[in-house]
Amino acid sequence: MSLSRFQFRHILLPVLLLWSFPASALHIMLDPGHGGVDTGAVHGNAKEADLVLKVAQRLKALLEKNPEFTVSITRMHDKNITLPARVKMAEEAKADLFVSLHANAASDQRAKGVEFFFQNNLPPDEDSLFLASQENQMLLNSKELHDISGGDELSKKGDVAAIVEDLRRQNRLKSSLRLTETLTQVWDGDANAAPATIKQAPFYVISKTSMPAVLIEIGFLTNPREAKKLLTPDYQSDLAQKIYSALLSYKEKMDNRAAKTLN
Repeated sequence: MSLSRFQFRHILLPVLLLWSFPASALHIMLDPGHGGVDTGAVHGNAKEADLVLKVAQRLKALLEKNPEFTVSITRMHDKNITLPARVKMAEEAKADLFVSLHANAASDQRAKGVEFFFQNNLPPDEDSLFLASQENQMLLNSKELHDISGGDELSKKGDVAAIVEDLRRQNRLKSSLRLTETLTQVWDGDANAAPATIKQAPFYVISKTSMPAVLIEIGFLTNPREAKKLLTPDYQSDLAQKIYSALLSYKEKMDNRAAKTLN
């Protein structure tokens, strides 16, 4: 008895869902953007590479205290790491989630707030596309570009492999959206927090990872008031705590979904 592509997808999807929800600790790969000669956005005393590293280190410390998580980080120091290398580290660590941290800049000093980016199939808006192009520009003429990207090989695979690949991609996108929605809910629950929005853009690190991924812009360095807060240890800790709370909530939701799938 042969199965149609639709029937096979229907049978395989619950299996892939179970693979996506680890029964044990959730492995988080933290990725503080930029570093070394690549300072990222700089405005006054605020330097993106330094700020996101401090937030990532605080978040790492929170995650390490909870046995429901294991955590890796792409850099712990002011060190330059290429985008392909960051993705490769996440893949080799077999991380369950990829969380990349950045800080924003804009020509309008009134721009403020936190932004969450995930990769999906919709065309990105012009602002998001411009931001992604800035982050990705270091890849131009890079010899590493093709080392891990692999390209679209679905046409060279059999039907079964193509279906599995497509289902994994769809599940990754849905899980990435759930993660960004959970982050937004945490921010919306704090009346004193800066506004948070969900966007999508083709950032390299969230496009090339095989696990669910989110890129977080923690604030605008070009907004004087926001930049001043970002430079304070208390606000850095608050950002780390919010992201940690969202990751904890996300894991609880995924564990519940996995339990329902088993039943």
